[in-house]
Amino acid sequence: MQRRTFNLLLAGAAVSAAAAGLAVATGDRAVSRASSEQRAIPDLADKLGELTRMRISRGPMTINFAATGGGSWTIVEKGGYPAAEGRVRKLLVGLAELELVEPKTGRAELLPRLDLDDPANGKSTLVALQDRTGAQIGELIIGRRRPSTLGANNPGGDAGVYVRKANTDQAWLARGALDLSGDLLSWVDRRIIDLPAARIASIVLTAPDGTAVVLTRASPDGAFTIEGSPTGPDPALAAALAGALAALDLDDVKPQAELPIPADGAATAAFTSFDGLIVGARLSPPGASDWLALDATGSGEQQAGATTLNDKLSRWSYRIPAARAKLLRATLADLQQPHGS
Repeated sequence: MQRRTFNLLLAGAAVSAAAAGLAVATGDRAVSRASSEQRAIPDLADKLGELTRMRISRGPMTINFAATGGGSWTIVEKGGYPAAEGRVRKLLVGLAELELVEPKTGRAELLPRLDLDDPANGKSTLVALQDRTGAQIGELIIGRRRPSTLGANNPGGDAGVYVRKANTDQAWLARGALDLSGDLLSWVDRRIIDLPAARIASIVLTAPDGTAVVLTRASPDGAFTIEGSPTGPDPALAAALAGALAALDLDDVKPQAELPIPADGAATAAFTSFDGLIVGARLSPPGASDWLALDATGSGEQQAGATTLNDKLSRWSYRIPAARAKLLRATLADLQQPHGS
């Protein structure tokens, strides 16, 4: 996440905010109204490129994000697995744009009405940001959304959200929209791999007892055959199997050091593309969850790409949807059954 990118995003957002105007109803008279330029986290816009840590806390959930040297973000609780970059970027830009509009209650007993009580209770969400020196850039408690129009001169209806700064009881209505919904996994980059079915030239499925089934085809639009068998695979099942690694998303992820999947006795699958990429998969024994480990090798034009892909995949064990795991464990008898039978 580069600082230049953030500055461009914020510049566009500032123009939109200026065009919308600012007209608000009277709030708490004991607290002075925020100016049109008063941000909920004043220093954030200038320091987006310097952030190295972010923490989101709500109820029992705590998610710690760490910035990498390349400007991306990882999730500490998942062993440093990549975060959903677009969602993190959208949140940080939203926080930097968040503008205090109208003071609300300053009484602690009324904060629950705005979902701004203690984040440990699970209604509000605390967001804390640190720079590379460890200094706090801001700590903000986010409460209930208010999607209605903010001001009579703003017919378009900017989104609003109730906020308060940590360690204070003063609530504010702020202009902006923040998406803090979901659990820890909703902040993970869910896409594992996307290897389209049309690229697959051959598939080797090996059962835990060592029995192997080899499917091959001569062209992307050709039919698969089974080596050593006079009967080909069911076409629909073969097509589904060829797409087993297409747009594959995880249900969970752990470092392989924490959840190893040994090669001995594991069901395995190897997918070879027409251009020389080989992706190998090994699966945990069938059970309540289906875990998968992946590696990649390549030759020719795919050698460099395979190294990059292997660096991304090989450290992790992925829990995948049961339907995908079932495809990867297919046997010769399965392949020769009509699909869906």
